[in-house]
Amino acid sequence: MKAFIFSILVCWAAVAHAQIRYGSNPAVGKRIQVGDISMYYETYGKGEPLILLHGGYGSIETMGGMIAAFSKKYQVFAVDSRSQGRTTDSDAKELTYAQMALDVNGLMDLLQIKKAKFVGWSDGGDIALELALIHPEKMDKAVIMGANFLGESKGVALTMDTTWKMNSTDLLFAKTRKPLAQYFSTYERLAPDKTKIAASKKKVADNAFNNPNISLVQLNSIQVPFLVMAGDHDMFTIDHTITLYKNLPRASLYIVPDATHISPFEEPELVHSEILRYLGKKYRRLDALYFWR
Repeated sequence: MKAFIFSILVCWAAVAHAQIRYGSNPAVGKRIQVGDISMYYETYGKGEPLILLHGGYGSIETMGGMIAAFSKKYQVFAVDSRSQGRTTDSDAKELTYAQMALDVNGLMDLLQIKKAKFVGWSDGGDIALELALIHPEKMDKAVIMGANFLGESKGVALTMDTTWKMNSTDLLFAKTRKPLAQYFSTYERLAPDKTKIAASKKKVADNAFNNPNISLVQLNSIQVPFLVMAGDHDMFTIDHTITLYKNLPRASLYIVPDATHISPFEEPELVHSEILRYLGKKYRRLDALYFWR
C-alpha cells in the first residue's frame, strides 16, 4: 500500500512539474525597475545563484529545460532581456549587448547577488562576455552556447544554403517543432506593449548584425572561466567558435555532435549534463603533455 501511495505521489509530482509555465509563472515571476526598464525574472530552486540568459527574440520560456535541470542544484534566476519576453522596451537607450550586460549587473545589485554562475545561450552568451569585460568580479564561471564576439556583419555567421534542405520527415523536426513554434511566437504572446513589437524586433536584429565588437585583446583580458559550447553545425562558423575559445585565457571547449545552434532543444540531456559537470568543478589549467612529464 505504501509503495502504491508513493508511486501516486511521484506521478503527481511529475505532472505538476510538467505543468510549470516557465516564463509565464505568476507564482514566482517578478518585476524590478532596472534603470529605464521594467525587468521580468523568475526564480527557482535553492543553492548558489545561477543566472540564465536567453537568446535573441526569445524569453525565459526557451530556457525551461535548463531551469528544470539546473534548479535541482542551484538557485536559478531566469531573466527576460531588455526589449524581449516580458521585459519592457526603452526609447532612451540603444539596444546592445553591452547595455544588456549593464542591465544584468543592475539586477544583481538590486537583488543583492554579489557573485553568480552564468549560462547564456546565443545572445545570452554575448551578454555574458560583455559582463565579463565590465564586471568580472560578479562572475564565478560562465557557460556560453552558440555565442559570438563579433556581429553578424563581420561574416561570422553562415549564410543560408539554398541548394539543399533536410528531409521533412526527419525525427529532428518532430523533436524541435513545438519549442520553435513557441519561440517564434514569443513577441506576439508576451510583449508587454504590443504596439512596440515591430520596433523591438528591428532593434534585436540590428543589434545582432552590428554587435558585439569585442577585440582579441579584450578577450585575452578576461580571467573568468568560460565553457564555450556550440553545435558542430552551429549557425556561427566553427572557426569563429574556436577563435573565441583560444582567446579566452581560462576557457574550456565542448562541441555538441550532430547539433545546430539550438542544441539545447536537439540534445537536452547531453547539453544539460555537460553544463552541470562543468559548473560543479573548479577550473584548472591543463598541461596538454603532463602525462609525459
